[in-house]
Amino acid sequence: MGFSPCGWFGRDRTRAAWAEAHPTDSGGRFTTSTANEIAADPKRASNRAKRYSKSKLTVGVVKLALGFVFLLAFLLSGASEKLYGLFHGVTDNYHLDLSGYLLVFSTVYYLLFLPLDFYSDVTLERRYGLSNQTTAGWLARSAKEWGLSTLLVVGVLNLLYAVIRNLPDWWWLVAAIGWFVLLVLISKITPAVIVPLFYKTVPLKDHELADRLLALAGRCGVRVKRVFEIKLSRETNKANAAVVGLGHQRRILIGDTLLTLCSDDEIEAVFAHELGHVALHHPWKLLAGGAASFVLGFYLLYLVLGPSSVALGFQGPADIATVPLLMLWIAGFGFLSKPLQTAYSRRLEKQADLFTLDKVEKPETLASALTKLADRNLADPTPSRIVETLFYTHPPIAKRIAYIVNAAPQQR
Repeated sequence: MGFSPCGWFGRDRTRAAWAEAHPTDSGGRFTTSTANEIAADPKRASNRAKRYSKSKLTVGVVKLALGFVFLLAFLLSGASEKLYGLFHGVTDNYHLDLSGYLLVFSTVYYLLFLPLDFYSDVTLERRYGLSNQTTAGWLARSAKEWGLSTLLVVGVLNLLYAVIRNLPDWWWLVAAIGWFVLLVLISKITPAVIVPLFYKTVPLKDHELADRLLALAGRCGVRVKRVFEIKLSRETNKANAAVVGLGHQRRILIGDTLLTLCSDDEIEAVFAHELGHVALHHPWKLLAGGAASFVLGFYLLYLVLGPSSVALGFQGPADIATVPLLMLWIAGFGFLSKPLQTAYSRRLEKQADLFTLDKVEKPETLASALTKLADRNLADPTPSRIVETLFYTHPPIAKRIAYIVNAAPQQR
């Protein structure tokens, strides 16, 4: 979870662009020898990609730090108490007071950080030739994200504070269970409700490719009724694919930009990777791990929120003016647990990569597809160890290619 009141539920904006492809052999295919050269020679990585990654990381770290500063200042300056007082003087209904407080707080945060978001999402993306989005389009999307996030935050925190008030000794356990149920629900509705709010999705029109991918799903033991194409190109040139949803609501989405970037063999390899997540039960493993972390996290929050709120002169953890304190603690726990989260995610991504190798006819096409994706998306193939540990949910591209090349001959 992030510290932003508008960011707890995540915002994965895709922005990227064309870059020079790595050399191919005379047949136009990416060869194992080429993959070996890339893995062995990180200097082949584009300096432009390095600069882009560094710029995006810097903006992200600055926003993280400023977010903590904002929450501390809002809490300790008396602004939080004054904001609560504005609503408490109008209504005696606790939840109306809380909802009004959260709406204003979320709006202030959004507007305060809007220039930094604009710089990251528009200025930098255009500077590196990555964005197809107009300024008006970005503003509309940003406002839509804010509205959805604020709606979720207001609803969730009203439920959380109701539990804190009515179950002062056990609210942490109820909250952990409730948070797990919420994540399952969001995962269920994402394909049909959330994704269409931001992107247009259509059944894959290339019927020959669709049949090929459905046959692959059958070999992988994954039930997929249809393959969907997601229209990314209106906003970005970045190529991507993803599994969204759980159970019968599950959809595997392939970006229209990926369809134009990669060959059918490469698309099949990327699709097999996404199928690997499902076949290996990764979504449920993430939820199971999340359930355990929610119980621990909310228990730790229970231990520190009450004493810290009283120490700062508030009435207790249910005091509406302590909302920034709640967010600070959640942000702190989230930051401390980040290395574990990203390490586990990288482990699952490696498993999905290796799963792919014995499911496709040409295992080396996964390496070629990943290289093309990294080129187009300006991904840094060799980040520093600390950057990888804190921020990378996938292994860096150089590491992925290295273990794919080493494993591919064994899978044949």
